[in-house]
Amino acid sequence: MTTREKPRKWINAEIEALDPDVDHARIWRLGNAYRTSPMILNMAVCQGFLRLVGPGSGARTLVRGGKGKVVLHQQRRIEGTMHAVWTWYLGEGAHDPSVRESVERVNRQHDAWAGKYPDAILDVRQYTYTICILAAEPHRVMERLGLPGFSAKEQRAAYRHWSQIAGLFRIGSDQGVPLPADFDGMLAFLADFERNDYSTAPESNVVAEAMLQQFCDRWFPRPLHGLGRALVLSLATPDLLAVHGLKGPRPLVVWTLRRTLRTLITVQVRWAPDPVEVAPIRAAFAKPRPETPMGGRLKAALSGMREQRPVPDGPTSTDA
Repeated sequence: MTTREKPRKWINAEIEALDPDVDHARIWRLGNAYRTSPMILNMAVCQGFLRLVGPGSGARTLVRGGKGKVVLHQQRRIEGTMHAVWTWYLGEGAHDPSVRESVERVNRQHDAWAGKYPDAILDVRQYTYTICILAAEPHRVMERLGLPGFSAKEQRAAYRHWSQIAGLFRIGSDQGVPLPADFDGMLAFLADFERNDYSTAPESNVVAEAMLQQFCDRWFPRPLHGLGRALVLSLATPDLLAVHGLKGPRPLVVWTLRRTLRTLITVQVRWAPDPVEVAPIRAAFAKPRPETPMGGRLKAALSGMREQRPVPDGPTSTDA
């Protein structure tokens, strides 16, 4: 058991003592890596995936005619993503060797598939959207729950942290991802992208059902899968539900779940002792989780996709 050596409430005080232009990686880590949990971060990543495949081309890239890892090996797919995201959360920015190695691994995967799926993998706006989601979606979710989002200092730090990491990504032969000028620009870009670039494809509902099954299988017994599904979808916006062909929970369920989350976060931030160590994300996802049989909703989504789009020839994907 960890011996407590810090004050009971120390995280916000330390953030206030730091410079967002110099200590941006530390501020990001303090604000986002301590007061979380493996289940909450998995839920956030699930939400993020649904956002990132808002454009139909992104959904096609992941589903690959039903042979993509997101369909056949959901737990392995999320485990790899969680390790990458956590490396970017904890790293010291673009100069950190672990961050550089992790991003380069993503670059190589994208290079391997760019020839087959150029409309997504070579789409500059989709890369910009991805970085903006990583930097600003936690802020937007907090506001959706009726809580204060990032402070001005945290917004500046988030922009600085993720803009440096953005410089490590490649889009084809071009180095770096172009970004808006500041955090407010990121928020504006997200709104514009979701208004103009979201599009439904036959694969859209497949990705959504695959990610929802992954989350429910990992954290809830089968009789409570409905609760797990409602928890994720209670944070979704109408445009996100529509593009993926999803029916949201009833308004009373959304209100109840959002209020519960808001209360839990408020208690943690205001009154509960701040954790002295980062959340145990690596430990939680270190041991591979057995895959479960494909659920009825995912099977129905795949069937609907195949009625609209023939299954392409090619090997089953297990590498991305």
